[in-house]
Amino acid sequence: MFENLLHQEKIVARLRHDVAEKSVPPAMLFSGPSMSGKLTAALELARTLSCEKDGEWNCPCGHCRFHRALAHPRTILAGSRDLTPEIAASAEVLRRDTSDTPRFLLVRSARKLLRRFDPVLWEGEERKLVKARPVMERLAETIDNLLPGNPLPEGKKLEKLLDSLVDDCAIIQKSLPAVLPVAHVRHITSWAVHSAGGDHKTVIIDAADRMPDASRNALLKFLEEPPADTTAILLTDRKSMLLPTIVSRLRDYSFKIRRPAEEAEVLRRVFREDDKRWGGLIEYFRAWRSGPSERMKEAAAMFIDQATAGDPTFPKEVSEIREQPDFIAFLEAVSCELQQRWTDTDSPDHRRAALETEWLRNARIRAESLNMPVPLILRGLYSSMGTL
Repeated sequence: MFENLLHQEKIVARLRHDVAEKSVPPAMLFSGPSMSGKLTAALELARTLSCEKDGEWNCPCGHCRFHRALAHPRTILAGSRDLTPEIAASAEVLRRDTSDTPRFLLVRSARKLLRRFDPVLWEGEERKLVKARPVMERLAETIDNLLPGNPLPEGKKLEKLLDSLVDDCAIIQKSLPAVLPVAHVRHITSWAVHSAGGDHKTVIIDAADRMPDASRNALLKFLEEPPADTTAILLTDRKSMLLPTIVSRLRDYSFKIRRPAEEAEVLRRVFREDDKRWGGLIEYFRAWRSGPSERMKEAAAMFIDQATAGDPTFPKEVSEIREQPDFIAFLEAVSCELQQRWTDTDSPDHRRAALETEWLRNARIRAESLNMPVPLILRGLYSSMGTL
């Protein structure tokens, strides 16, 4: 078990021990840097906790078959994450090699996104997915056809199929909330408490640090007394952003930063890439990320410069942003620009960096959850950035 979690030996040893001794806690925190294998570990732990045999990766039991395809009904995956770079990279692997392993890689990558739209999470809010629903149904059918054992098209037909899958995933990604809505936390609680007993249930919450206060409070109540036969796993790249009251209820598993040679092996073994082309996993996935346009980058830089200088004149280029998709793209451009500036600064102001991150998170919540007018949110953000 955990053979697919590369170069996290201490974590693997701890998890294997906990599984063998039946001492896996009901609430866990997987913390550590981005791309260190936290989600891989959480999904593999969910499989081993459901396994009817010894938990080996190639176990033939029904639970393991469902888990390997990320289709097990007793696992809930929630939380925000941009999965489009991983999906695009996995599709490229399948273009070069149509054997079973690349097929599973792409199926799992796409389902990491699709499973975040589980009907359990969106009960009562189905109207929010009306436009995306036909794309989700088409994507689900495509994924099923990619599973090993089904015939694959060849040549241009395969290229068209993979292009369509990547495009569909990009469309669906836009419907994923930037932060975990409180309604999702309440649905998770209800599902864990009231669903039929028997098989083990696992709840995985990605980007747990990116939650509004209402979601944090609802999650805190869930973690105080998790239902029987249920394991909750929270994932975070920024443990310091979690409430201490939440952290105190979790057993922390701290993932290390992989060394360059270790990341190179991940690129070779998983994505069949020449590691000499890339500086590491972050650079590799950045190449698959579409990112903000040059126009948005320029507007973001001007917005930050004028706001931090206390200039009362609101940038004209930004005042033209009124639709939510453009607003989200602009926030992403601002985030990228700020992160670059933090990286380029010899002595970054960590307090200000934390505040800027919080301001961007709250701005997106106001647009997506509270439906506030975009111009009003932008002016509020501009004012906030000029207060320090």
